[in-house]
Amino acid sequence: MALHPVFIHFHTGILAANAALALVCLLFRLVFRDAINTPGTKMAKIFHEFDIFIFWGNIIGFLGLIAGMLTGFMDWPIEAVLASAYMRSKILFSAVALQVYMFLILVRVKIGDRIWTSTSGFLIYGILIIIGGGLMIVIAAMGGIAVYGTSILKPILDWVGMPWP
Repeated sequence: MALHPVFIHFHTGILAANAALALVCLLFRLVFRDAINTPGTKMAKIFHEFDIFIFWGNIIGFLGLIAGMLTGFMDWPIEAVLASAYMRSKILFSAVALQVYMFLILVRVKIGDRIWTSTSGFLIYGILIIIGGGLMIVIAAMGGIAVYGTSILKPILDWVGMPWP
């Protein structure tokens, strides 16, 4: 039974949405700093809701990423997957994304809402979420190319110089 396609679409969408919201939060934080820091304002409420979505989205996406990795190894024989340099690089990108999200979750749990109070804290946190979302999009494009032979991102990734099978 092919469980891998079910799990990969779930967490890829959540983590890509997290990356978009993190970009919005970074822009809000830089442009509307005073309105966000004032409790009870509309901007503070919107920012807080986005922050909650990002936090829980990271956790759910992290768990979905683990499930996607496990079901990928269940659906295809490990020898076949590891025989291809292309698939090994896809696994490597997945492992890096897993570490990025594990770090983001641990930092957010340890620091809490205070992550958004200092400029260096929220810049690093937000940029790492965007990088993680970008990695997820690249991993999804690589999977699409491996299975279907093409992806919407193939022209962009060709321009960047990613080698394809």
